Amino acid sequence: MTVVPPAYDEVAALLSAYGDAFGAAECHGMLCAMASCQPGLDGDSWARRMLGGEVEAVLEGEMSGGAEVDSADREALSALYDDTVRQLADPELGFQLLLPDDEVSLQQRTAALASWCQGYLYGLSLGGIKDFQGFSEPVQEFARDLAEIARLSHDEEDDAAAGESAFLEVSEYVRMGVLMLRDELLNEGGEGPESPGAPEDVVLH
Repeated sequence: MTVVPPAYDEVAALLSAYGDAFGAAECHGMLCAMASCQPGLDGDSWARRMLGGEVEAVLEGEMSGGAEVDSADREALSALYDDTVRQLADPELGFQLLLPDDEVSLQQRTAALASWCQGYLYGLSLGGIKDFQGFSEPVQEFARDLAEIARLSHDEEDDAAAGESAFLEVSEYVRMGVLMLRDELLNEGGEGPESPGAPEDVVLH
């Protein structure tokens, strides 16, 4: 039976049952990075590592991990992995970041986007990419921007319309940048596709 990949809220609830080490957005960011730079990784292995505490332990410089994992939870995260890998490889560029729905406040969505980028950077590090000197200049620029976006926040007193526009612009920039970096990895460090271009007039707090 095919397992339907969980939505954002379902991933958040699932991870919460394992100690809330990572949020849903941060988890998906790590997934996208690890899937891009570790082609031998599979959904089941990734889900076991994530839920069993192995990923958390590595990031904290420890050697623990391997806690018991519920099979249904493992299958759900494995389905998320498989669906994300399919999206990343979609020639129609159908890849989407796993973020809260539009009905959620802009402040919460902005925090989730920042967490997604932090998770993506974590995932690259786990995949052995700790600097970007060997990559093209567009990817190096994207990596620098990610570090800034990972600190992004939105003040509720800011202009709502401008905030929504900025959020959409930055989200799209991240989405296309992830695809650009993945393509460059697949091309073994070649020049890759054209840079998506850093978003303009976006205030990063």
